[in-house]
Amino acid sequence: MQKSANLFLNFFILLAGITVLRSQEISATIKDSLTKEVIPFANIYLSSGKGILSNEEGVFRIQLNDQISSKDSLSISCMGYKTVVYPVSKFKDSIIFLPSKTIALGSIILSNKNLSAEDIIKEVKNNIAEKYELDLTHKKIFFRESGSQEFKKLRVKVKKSSIKEFNQAFWDSTLLKIPRKNEWHTEVSGSLYGDFSKDNQKLEIDRALELEDKKTTAIFNNIETAFDTILKQNIKKDSYFKLRMGLISTKLEDVELNSSEKDTLTPNEKLVKEKESFSKRRKRIITNIISVLFEKEMLSISVLKKSNRYDFERVDFTYLNNIPVYILKFKPSGNVDYAGKLYIDADKMTLLRAEYKNIKDIRDISLLGFSFKHYFKEIAIQFKKTASGKYALQYLEAIDQFETGVNRAFSILEKNKVVKGRNKQNELKMELNFRTNQFQKYQMVVFESERITQEIFDAFKEKPSILPVNLIQYDPTFWEGYTIIEPNQVIKKFKVDD
Repeated sequence: MQKSANLFLNFFILLAGITVLRSQEISATIKDSLTKEVIPFANIYLSSGKGILSNEEGVFRIQLNDQISSKDSLSISCMGYKTVVYPVSKFKDSIIFLPSKTIALGSIILSNKNLSAEDIIKEVKNNIAEKYELDLTHKKIFFRESGSQEFKKLRVKVKKSSIKEFNQAFWDSTLLKIPRKNEWHTEVSGSLYGDFSKDNQKLEIDRALELEDKKTTAIFNNIETAFDTILKQNIKKDSYFKLRMGLISTKLEDVELNSSEKDTLTPNEKLVKEKESFSKRRKRIITNIISVLFEKEMLSISVLKKSNRYDFERVDFTYLNNIPVYILKFKPSGNVDYAGKLYIDADKMTLLRAEYKNIKDIRDISLLGFSFKHYFKEIAIQFKKTASGKYALQYLEAIDQFETGVNRAFSILEKNKVVKGRNKQNELKMELNFRTNQFQKYQMVVFESERITQEIFDAFKEKPSILPVNLIQYDPTFWEGYTIIEPNQVIKKFKVDD
């Protein structure tokens, strides 16, 4: 009997433990109470100050800690909606409905000062350094990169090859191995030190996840190895290559022959190189997307930088918590590409949020058998007010889709001035015909932003020490204990086929 009692006791202890584990996070979907549509990018904050945004599908997940008490609360706010507050201890809903916020006419009259849309834009562009945190900061960030590539066409026809291994059968078998569609997602959590310039950026990664079919990567690596092996067996030392396309001829620079740094590195050195490469690529992408926001104490996002080429219209007035907000729509009046909305702090005349996308092809080039079409771009930028009263970057999302194609004949010649006799050593003539569609999406959330001195920035040294954990299926437990923006359904459903 005592044994049975202990068994039941252990069972209830285990059950209690499971309950505690489950209570360490809160997850829900935010929807409009009237339309029942999801509300993306709403602000979710604990009374302790910890916060997160709902994703593009209105879903959020926020981690709790041991210090959470029965007195702590969770507030959810979004522009145009009433802020709702829940006691954390009683939060059980999987769907949260936000009611629209009614705007009193008197508030509008008192707040808008009868400014036109053009007047508001002029005010927004003034005194940027006083409105935004542009100095060096330490930012806790989560960054996600998603991408896909699909070959619509991929053909090679060999016209001439002095290297017998590069015959038509080789190219046919090689192209058959290349996957026609590939998808990948990379997520990192860490710290970003710097301002908004390209030169002042330092990144420290704490944890990283990679969703990708490594078999696809292995295929490309094997193809590269096969190319390298064949070239080493057939080309001369001190050779160089020339690429010819009709009457156009150009020397291929920086092509190293008969040598490979990878062959001389130890396993530990290769690992160090891989970590450095992973960190450098993430920092380069992050730097590129945030450095366009400000330039010399000016807001330099395209819509405001070229505001004279847009028509702006005041379409609404709302509140974000207690902040009065103008909503402006804009569309092109000149030769520009975008249309969208701006949300402006009506008191501080500060941009809170910008969202826009292209209404025509951004770039469409077709020349000498080469084509490139950048046919979709969508941007969302959101700032939040800090304790200092200035605004800091909270969220940035950039989506791009483009199509690339080649359909023309070309030749690659190996030339060598050292070898006696004829200058030309080998030649490969072929016709290449391919077209590919590519998609890329970047999301960055800034959870905390703390101003730092130049001395602290200079003293911090980047020491890349993290490689991503590769998974073939999304694991929702991977980020337990970390604050992230919830993945969308595409990522949640990612799975590598056997």
